[in-house]
Amino acid sequence: MKNALIPIILLLLTLFSCEKKEEFVYEYETNPQYTWGYAEFYGAWYADYGVENNVLSLYAFTDSLLVNDESQLYGFGQQLFLEDIFLTPADTFFLEGVYQVSNSREAFTIAPGEEFEEEGKKTDVGAYIIYYEKNDSYSIRKFIVDGSMTVAQVGGYTRFDFDFILDDDTELKGRYDQLDLNYYDESVYPQEVGKQKVVLNPMKGFASEKFKSRPQYKRGQKNTSK
Repeated sequence: MKNALIPIILLLLTLFSCEKKEEFVYEYETNPQYTWGYAEFYGAWYADYGVENNVLSLYAFTDSLLVNDESQLYGFGQQLFLEDIFLTPADTFFLEGVYQVSNSREAFTIAPGEEFEEEGKKTDVGAYIIYYEKNDSYSIRKFIVDGSMTVAQVGGYTRFDFDFILDDDTELKGRYDQLDLNYYDESVYPQEVGKQKVVLNPMKGFASEKFKSRPQYKRGQKNTSK
């Protein structure tokens, strides 16, 4: 009887060993709640290329990302970069409305993310998110390539609701509410003096240059209408 069971056991072992294992897929946060950040005003940053619209940048962070005494970002979470947000030539602050991800450089648009190369140096520009994961092997940057951002003013708060598509075809939603959003004036370049604040509502003093990567040059005619 025992000998008769051996072929059956061997067959079962063969079937189990041939069973296809499911591929492991790491899941990233798709609906983060950003708790702090700031905006930068760049004026008509692309005026040399016939674009008179003003440009804002927005940087937002989840609450588990902090800044240490040496002005360096640390912790785990999500860091959102929206570097080229286009306004009308008359505007300097976020107006209420829907901002579409587009290469058109028209008012109420956000330039999509891309890897920009100049003189052999590659830089991430435009719109993207960085995931800082506890397991660093899963930390990653993903470009934002489509979608929209809705801005609303509620009392003294500026509210941002995000509905983006990333370069791996996944969705990125999320929300950021900020009381008296800080705006920094970066419209004069090069600057001989430090940052000039447009709105007085000081954050903890830190040198944001140490952990933001906006290039100090302009993307030329690479962007075309979408």
